Amino acid sequence: MTDPILLETLDREAVVRWQERAAGHVLGLGLLLATVIALPTAPTDLDRHQLPKELIVHAATWLAVLLIRPGMAALSRAARTAISLLLLATCASVLFAGNLWLALRAASLTMTGVAALLCAHYLAVRGRGPSLLRWASAAVLVGTASGLAQAYGVTSPLFASTRVPGGTFGNRNFLAHLAAIMLPVAALLVLTARRWILALPALLATAAFAGAVILTRSRAAWLAALAAAGVMLLALWVARRWGMILIARSRVIALGAALLLGPLLVLTIPNTLNWRSDSPYAETLTGIANAQEGSGRGRVLQYRNTLKMAIAHPLLGVGPGNWALRYGDVAPPNDPSWVWGDVIPLNPWPSSDWMALLAERGVFALAGALLLGLAMAWRGVARLRLVGEGALFGATLLGVLAAVAVVGVFDASLLLPLPVLSVAIIAGALGAAPGAEPVLQEPPAKWRLVLPLLLAVITARSAQQTAAYLVAGNGRQLSRVVWAARLDPTSYPLRIALATRLPCSAARAHARAALALAPDWPAARAAARRCGTR
Repeated sequence: MTDPILLETLDREAVVRWQERAAGHVLGLGLLLATVIALPTAPTDLDRHQLPKELIVHAATWLAVLLIRPGMAALSRAARTAISLLLLATCASVLFAGNLWLALRAASLTMTGVAALLCAHYLAVRGRGPSLLRWASAAVLVGTASGLAQAYGVTSPLFASTRVPGGTFGNRNFLAHLAAIMLPVAALLVLTARRWILALPALLATAAFAGAVILTRSRAAWLAALAAAGVMLLALWVARRWGMILIARSRVIALGAALLLGPLLVLTIPNTLNWRSDSPYAETLTGIANAQEGSGRGRVLQYRNTLKMAIAHPLLGVGPGNWALRYGDVAPPNDPSWVWGDVIPLNPWPSSDWMALLAERGVFALAGALLLGLAMAWRGVARLRLVGEGALFGATLLGVLAAVAVVGVFDASLLLPLPVLSVAIIAGALGAAPGAEPVLQEPPAKWRLVLPLLLAVITARSAQQTAAYLVAGNGRQLSRVVWAARLDPTSYPLRIALATRLPCSAARAHARAALALAPDWPAARAAARRCGTR
C-alpha cells in the first residue's frame, strides 16, 4: 500500500514544479509583450513607449512573485548586502525628492528589477535557467527585428517616430543597448544547444543583434559589444587553460560567421535611413572617442554639471527621477542638454546610469549597485572552474556585466523597464549556472507578504498612468486630456497641456499643478504667468 505521506509529498512537489514553470513563462512572456507593446498615440513620444512597457514589466514580475515567493537566501552575502543597500538608499532618497511622484515611479522600477532578479535566480537554481535565457533572447530578437524592419521601410504606429530605427523600443539607442547586452547570451545558446536545429535560432539572433548594433550607429552599443566580446573571450580562455571547458569547433565557426554576416548584410543592403553624413558608419567609428564636439562634448559637459549636483547632495541625491528637475541648478542656460522651446526641456535622465544613481540617490545607492555587479562578477569568475556548461555560463555572465557597465557609462539604460527586466532575468539565470548550488530556504513570512503587496500597489499605479495616456490619445482633444488629468493628476505632460491651452478660468488649477511638479522649468513658469497664478 502506498504511503499517504509519500503521496502528499509527491503532490506538493508536482504543484511546486508547475508553479515554477508558470513563473518562468510569465517572466518570459512578460518580457516579450513588453518588448512589442506601445501606445499608437500619446501626448509625449517617450512615454508612449515606456508607460505600457513599465506596466507589463511590473505586472509580470508581480505574478511571478505570487507563484514562487522567492527569497534572497540563495544569493551570496555580498549580493544580499548590495541589494539591501541599494533599496534602503533609494527609499531614503524618495523621502527628500522634490517631485515625489517621479521619485516613486523610478524607485518602483528598481524594486521590480530586484524582485525579477530574485525570481530568475530562484528559477535558475531549480533548473530553469536555460529556459529563461531562451525567452530573453527571443523577446529581444523580436524587438530587434522590428527595428531592422523599420530601417528597411516597414511602418507601424507602434514603431519609434524619432531616433529611428528604434522599432518597438521607441529609440534606436535603446534597441542597440539591449542588442549589445544580449550578444553574449545568444553566443551561449549557440554553443550549448543540444542539436544543430536548436542552434539555428540562436545563430539568427546573433546575426540580428550584431547587425542592429552596427546599423543603429550607437557608440555606446559599439563599445559595449566590444567589451562583452573581449571579456567573454578572455574568460573562456581562462576556463580552457583550467581544463574546464570543451567547445565544438563547428559551433565556434558558425558563431563567428553569424557575427560577421549580420553587420555585412546591414552595411550592404540599401535601407531607408536618411543619415546626414555621406559615410555615417565611418564617421561614427572615427568619432567614437571624440569629446571635443557633437554629442561627445555634450556628454562631457553634462557629466561635469551632474557631478556638481552630486557634490551638493552627496548622501541621498536629489531624489530618483528628479535629475531633470534640478539640472537647472548646476547647468548654465547655454548647456546643450536644454531645449528651451519644449514643454519638457531636456531628457528625463542624464546620459549615464551611474551618473544618474550618484546624482539622484547618492553615494550609498551607487555603492550598492556597484557592489551587486561585483558580487555577480565574482560568481561568474567562480563558475569558470566548473566543468562543461557551468564555465560557459560564468563567461557569459561576465560578458553581459561588461556590456551593462559600458552602456551605463555612456547612456541611461537600467533606468528603463525593458533593460531592467532583461538584465534581471539574464543575470539571475546565469548566476545560478549548472553545478552545486545552495539549498533554497523559505523567505521570512513578512517578506512573503510584503513583497507581493508592494508589487501589487506598484502595478496598480503603473496601470493608472498608462490608462491616463490611453484616455488622452494624441493630446489634441482637450476634453480627453481633461479626463486623463483627472485619472492621473500627477502627470506633468497632461497638466502643462491644459495649463497652456485652456481658458485662464479653467487653466489656473492646472498651471498651479504643473508649477508644483516642475517649478523651475520654463514652460511651467510661463503657464503660471499666463493666467497670473504665480
